[in-house]
Amino acid sequence: MPRTKEFDEAEVLDRALDIFRARGFKHTSFSDLTDGLGVNRQSLYDTYGDKQTLFITALRRYTDRMVDTLGRKLDPSREVRDDLRQLLEGMIEANCGNGSPGCLMVNSMVEQGPHDPETRTLAQAHARALEGILAGRLKAAQDKGEIGQKKDVVALAHFIMHLMLGLSVASRAFGRREDLLQTVGLALQALD
Repeated sequence: MPRTKEFDEAEVLDRALDIFRARGFKHTSFSDLTDGLGVNRQSLYDTYGDKQTLFITALRRYTDRMVDTLGRKLDPSREVRDDLRQLLEGMIEANCGNGSPGCLMVNSMVEQGPHDPETRTLAQAHARALEGILAGRLKAAQDKGEIGQKKDVVALAHFIMHLMLGLSVASRAFGRREDLLQTVGLALQALD
């Protein structure tokens, strides 16, 4: 007869993604996970098999949340420039200073993406999902006349996604809010 799980899987994944976010994949040992999650080694092995599987499962959960969050933050009832400015400035504030561990996906892209096909595939799917949401929001703005009809909303969505990635890294690496806010202002001119 199979044993019942001794932990809430959603809660464990949430805590695991916080641990991976703070320490990175390579610097997180299985002991760090068992200690930080309060789950015994065998239960984690029985559920996930290994650290890589737990990491990918947590990263998928994080991706689902970020896609949902972006979809809710971009509101077609607001002016698109205000909407995007609020989104980008919020990223800067969240990542500048205060010991922020940054975005788990961006951290994972940098650390694992170049040599781990599973992380790279998940990162690419994450980027496509976010770009799709951005393109939809930009198209709605274009239909309302907020963006010129000749603007390529798909190219703009790629640009904004790349900007988000760059801001995520630069805000943690340099923490210079004023410079980053200036970058946001310049980037929004691409909508003109």
